[in-house]
Amino acid sequence: MRNHKINPMEHWKKSTNRNRDDGSAGNAVTGISARKIHEATTLIILIAIMAAPVLSGGPATAMAQSQTASGSESPATPNQTAASTLTSIPNPTQNSLLTPSSTSTSTSTLPPYSSSSSTLTSNSSPSPSPSPAATDEMYPELEMYVRMALEQNPELKALDFLYRSETEKSRETGMLPDPELGINYDFNPMMSESFPGRFSVSVMQMFPWFGTLQARRELQMASAGADRAAIDIRRLELLEEVRMTWFDIFEMHHHIDVTWENLQLLRDLEKLVEVRYETARAGQADILRIQMEEQRLRNRLSDQEGMLISLTASFNALLNRNPVAAVFVPDDIVRRDYSYSSVQARSLARSRNPVFENLSARERELRMRDRIARLDGRPSFGLGLEVMGRDYGPMSMNPDATESFIGMATIRLPIYRGRTRSQQRQVGEEIKALDQLRYQAENRLDAELLTALEDARRFDRAILLHEVELIPRAVQALEILREEYASGNVRFDELLQIQRELLDLEMDRVEAIAAQNRAVIRLEALMGIDPLTSW
Repeated sequence: MRNHKINPMEHWKKSTNRNRDDGSAGNAVTGISARKIHEATTLIILIAIMAAPVLSGGPATAMAQSQTASGSESPATPNQTAASTLTSIPNPTQNSLLTPSSTSTSTSTLPPYSSSSSTLTSNSSPSPSPSPAATDEMYPELEMYVRMALEQNPELKALDFLYRSETEKSRETGMLPDPELGINYDFNPMMSESFPGRFSVSVMQMFPWFGTLQARRELQMASAGADRAAIDIRRLELLEEVRMTWFDIFEMHHHIDVTWENLQLLRDLEKLVEVRYETARAGQADILRIQMEEQRLRNRLSDQEGMLISLTASFNALLNRNPVAAVFVPDDIVRRDYSYSSVQARSLARSRNPVFENLSARERELRMRDRIARLDGRPSFGLGLEVMGRDYGPMSMNPDATESFIGMATIRLPIYRGRTRSQQRQVGEEIKALDQLRYQAENRLDAELLTALEDARRFDRAILLHEVELIPRAVQALEILREEYASGNVRFDELLQIQRELLDLEMDRVEAIAAQNRAVIRLEALMGIDPLTSW
């Protein structure tokens, strides 16, 4: 587990107050600039320009103070009324094998919404995607693991070796068949003057029909292209799996942290209950309830740590590492911006998803098989040369005979056309099947794209609901109930219930952010976007 703790409420209030303060300061500076332009003369403007770096802070501060004195500041938001935050507690059972990095990240990138805007409509246009450099700063740990997976995953390496093997076959299929060498020896010549003269040597080279070798080479390259597309498909699947599992690990780390923080809150409540019990304002049942809640949280913590070990082992298997190797995650994550409409996503998927490249390569392979079937149905021929010795066969009957050189030619006549027609029919049926597979891939891709887009929008709404509405009000309600319980106005079970709800809401918030990231990851994988270039 991490040696640092998350305080989401304090982090959320600071970011909101900072946005509000920046806006008020900007308005004050605008007002001062307009007054200067209206009142100053040419000489005063020149002096003001020279002294601007020194004087720019003073008037703005004075204007902000005058606005505060006149009571013109904005009304309080739910962020301002939230009274307290979750208290962190050191984790006494840290596992050195599962210790993430302490790298801190930026705060949530959700735009500031008013409390009335509790949902995101499906027709709202998302903000543009972050620049690659900005996203690298968000998750440098994840980028490191993505590159590691590409370099070390054994399945990806095996597919690459198979692709190289298929590429090398193109040299083999583009070469002429080996020539045939024939050697004959006459054991019983009619007359024999020399031993070498009894031999006859012939060489024959067969040639396929014109263009057949090139067609076979192109067929093999098309087959290698299909393998290359299959590697790209598996590469995207692997990187998607790595990224999603990494977010699962972060989510489990966060759940463990929140559970520890709530154990600390229970201990604080237990002290309060004990004080009330000693003064006869609380019963023993309240102490028993809080002890039961503490044991429930400890059991949940043990389950979460076991799930973290399992997720870490699965993640390291993708990277070809030791199952207990450390996996580093940041302190917090943010929602991932996306700027794809359904039409844009569909267009990008058609042009970049390697599934369609694989289908196109397989179609090219089938077309070349059809062409080769037609070429194999045409004649092939061979050319050769034979050299007969002076004592070979009937030449030994002529005492004045010398070595004889004979040219040879042969032609293969493809009279039986049944095999060629059968091969062409096979190719035709496979092309029809491939067309149906393409339609199926397009339909499946369209459905998965819409699902990923709707998931991203749904989790956007969930993030907004938790950060703007539910968590601030739960924090406020918890503080109010604690004060009322200390005064004896509410029962202990009401206080315990709101704390449980706050725990669940904080976990749901992080689950929504992680799920939104996974939905965008799925969307980009369907569109064939490489994470190393999109980040």
